[in-house]
Amino acid sequence: MAGHEPTSFCVVRKEPLLVKPSEPIPCHDDLSLSTIDNRYILENFTHTLYVYRPIAVAPPNGNCPDPVSALRQGLARTLVFYYPLAGKIMRYPDRSLRITFNSDEDIGVPFLEAAVLNCDLRSLNYMDGEITSVFKEFIFYNQPPINKDHEPYHPLRLQVTVFPCGGFIVGMSILHSVVDVFGAAQLFKALTELAGGKVEPSVIPVWERKRLIQLSSELINVCVNISSDGIKRLKLELATEMGDNVTTFEALSSYIWRSRFKALEFNPDDKTVFIMMMGFRDRLDHRKLPKGYYGNSFVVSSPIVVIGRDLVEGPLSNMVKLIKETKNICSQPEFIRRSLSSSERTRSESRRQLLKNRGGGMFVTDWRGAGIREEEDFGWGGCVNIVPVPHNMTNNNDMCILLPPLRLDNSIEDGVKVFIGLPKVAMDKFKQEIHSLHK
Repeated sequence: MAGHEPTSFCVVRKEPLLVKPSEPIPCHDDLSLSTIDNRYILENFTHTLYVYRPIAVAPPNGNCPDPVSALRQGLARTLVFYYPLAGKIMRYPDRSLRITFNSDEDIGVPFLEAAVLNCDLRSLNYMDGEITSVFKEFIFYNQPPINKDHEPYHPLRLQVTVFPCGGFIVGMSILHSVVDVFGAAQLFKALTELAGGKVEPSVIPVWERKRLIQLSSELINVCVNISSDGIKRLKLELATEMGDNVTTFEALSSYIWRSRFKALEFNPDDKTVFIMMMGFRDRLDHRKLPKGYYGNSFVVSSPIVVIGRDLVEGPLSNMVKLIKETKNICSQPEFIRRSLSSSERTRSESRRQLLKNRGGGMFVTDWRGAGIREEEDFGWGGCVNIVPVPHNMTNNNDMCILLPPLRLDNSIEDGVKVFIGLPKVAMDKFKQEIHSLHK
């Protein structure tokens, strides 16, 4: 741009507006971002100028469209589809970034209208060439809070600057934590499509950041208690539906499967997988293991694969039936013999492929009947609590373990403790599902 800067450059700015979505948006708790999104290096704004020449030929009616009005209205319609960008973003004490919707007054995108009074775009060579301080005049950008770990701020801002010649510049400032270059391009295309009169963007945006949080540092492992009364009510309801007895394992594992799927907000049209670990010490007909054998003696069940919608919206008793049938099949000596004869590589590869389903997968194992509470009292009255510690605290969100409850809490006597790992926001939702059993 050297040689194209005017000696005097005057930009007049109006008071900024907060453009809100043109229609109601979904009610949401905080929205989590992906592992990649959460990287500190990405928590910076990227600024892009979109430069438009004046309309070459005036419309037949002689009325040239107003770009500021068109883009302001287009932004309001765009936020209906890209509603997370209407919230504020904040890094929480656990170091995770989340989109918040705490106040209706704050929902929207800051929008600034500006005008250049004393030059046209041609004199600026349409912003081509050297990047100079002039460019900053076309960006509506306020530095995020210094203590941005604890103060929410808007992840998107727009400025539209018009020139006397009829050309204009759209300056978009967007947090890199929320979009990459492809996402930013998709967003801006949607904005122009809706500003031009379309009723919806050609590409419908998808949030679903949980697809990339399998290794997220915000993953936590928790033991959640379920009371005996809650278990009894669940079993009675399922047994009434099915006209058949239901075990605690069948009732709880199906309920936990559903609760986990809902908490992670997977796409209900994707497949999800359920797999059990099953011991076989007493099930090998002609070669039962001797008493005292302490090597590994379990098989991995055949996978149960269902559509998420069937899991979440259908009768839970349907999932119980599938689990019950799979248990019966996998308890047969023939299944156990086949499982023992298959290679570990084949089994591992098969499980890896299954868990690539977008609806995720869950392994369940039951420690309650393994004798872990049958230790001898050697002077301290016996163990009061047993807690598994995963070897990898940040990568253990597929496993669910059913455990005996804490012995010091009479309110959960004869209940079950559930060990599970989930991202923090999903864990809060999972606990809500479990707590509903106690109501």
